This record gives sequence, C-alpha cells and structure tokens, in this order.
Amino acid sequence: MQERPVYLDLTKISLPMSAFISITHRLSGMYLFFITIPLLLFIIRQSISSKSNYEKLLIDISSISTFSLFVFFSVAVLWYHVLTGVRHLIMDFFHIGESLKASHYSSIFTVSFWFITSLSFFGYFYII
Repeated sequence: MQERPVYLDLTKISLPMSAFISITHRLSGMYLFFITIPLLLFIIRQSISSKSNYEKLLIDISSISTFSLFVFFSVAVLWYHVLTGVRHLIMDFFHIGESLKASHYSSIFTVSFWFITSLSFFGYFYII
C-alpha cells in the first residue's frame, strides 16, 4: 500500500501555462469583485457629485500618482480577465485550441497581447 505524501513542495511543481492562465483568471475575477468594482463605483460617485470633485478626479487620474497607478492596475486586471475569459469561451464553444500544445500557445498569445496593450494604454495616457 502506497502512502500519501506528507509534504508537498509547491515551488517544485511546474504548472503548464494554460493552468497558470486558468488560475490567474479566477484570481483576477476575485480582484475585480472585491477591489475594482468598489473602486469604479467610488470614481463614478465622485464624478457625478459635483463639478469640483469631477475636476479633482480628472487631475488625480491624469497625473502619475499612487491613486492613478491603482486605477490603471485595476483596469489592466479587468482587461486581463476579459481576454482570458474570451480565450476560455473560444475553447469551450468552438473547441479551438483544446490540445495541450494549442492551449499553451494561445495562453502565451493572450498574456503577450494583454501585456503589450496594457503598456500601450499606460504610455498613451500617462507618458505622452
């Protein structure tokens, strides 16, 4: 009879890229629910409360500050969740990319596309 392992070193387990994408998709969904949605509701409330609050909010978001970086990160997580969700939907509904090799390449493409578009969004709004 074989005994179950008592100690499992999670740092030595090598996850496939598609598993990493699936896990981070779930984590980004939790971040959206607990952080991004309340943040966006706060931004909406501030923007419609008065003209001075709206102008202050525009200045806070358009300048590079902790608040604007937090907003950018939350929007980037939302964009990541959307992209990985579309990837999962394509795999589920159209059965495209279900093999291990295809799911590996589609996950690399998804993360690369997310990273490039997020950086270009950041550069467009904050650097230029």
